[in-house]
Amino acid sequence: MRTSVPGCEPGLAARRALGFTLIEIVAACAVAAIALGVVMIRLDFSDGRRLRLAAELLAGRLEAARDEAVMRGQAIAFSSDGQGFQFWIAERERNAWVALSDTDTVAAGRLADGVSIKALRINGGERPLGERLVFSFGGLSEAFTLTLAAGTQSLDIAGDALGRIEIHGAP
Repeated sequence: MRTSVPGCEPGLAARRALGFTLIEIVAACAVAAIALGVVMIRLDFSDGRRLRLAAELLAGRLEAARDEAVMRGQAIAFSSDGQGFQFWIAERERNAWVALSDTDTVAAGRLADGVSIKALRINGGERPLGERLVFSFGGLSEAFTLTLAAGTQSLDIAGDALGRIEIHGAP
């Protein structure tokens, strides 16, 4: 009488020696595709993408500063050293600019790593970084252009006299 050990049928050993099953191959391919997708997402955060994101965030803060000036009835200003930025409020009583605190709607911040402000132009004239860009409480402002750069790429954030702010450039 022939005895059979469970899991050791004669055909099973021969079948396992031939290779992988289709399900095993599909599962391995799925794991590899997911891992490759995660790596590609991490590596795809290029200078252009980082620059575009920084420009969108800064443009949003500039729009908020413009709106804040109108709501408060006081001029709000923006200044930058190229890496970080600060918002200021005009205090009429002291005839001075006072930095807005971090609890205010428009707070100081830093640009993303590798992104910097390279130039400031107000009414077409080049201005040094650090000079204040003023948003009037009447809603009108001076036309300006901020040039942001990351690596070899650059973008402009432009504002017109009516307070409209747009991003110009490729990335």
